[in-house]
Amino acid sequence: MPERVELLQADIEVEGHRFTVTAIPTATSGSWYTVQDACEVWGAVAIGLDGTVVGWRSPPDEKYRLQLEEAIKRAFGLPEV
Repeated sequence: MPERVELLQADIEVEGHRFTVTAIPTATSGSWYTVQDACEVWGAVAIGLDGTVVGWRSPPDEKYRLQLEEAIKRAFGLPEV
């Protein structure tokens, strides 16, 4: 039976493109942040509460990765390591 769960979302902009990021808390210290645009889920990044990037699932091109990570950290108030 489905249950109602409340998640946090934020809009970010990178290279002139707007994305919605959804924070999905994990059992450990941190969250997965899914990055999606209007048409599809782009990928997901695991970031610890201390701002450490643990890893990506379906990572974007290297030239966008750092910008996305920094925008997510700013949007969710995580430390920028």
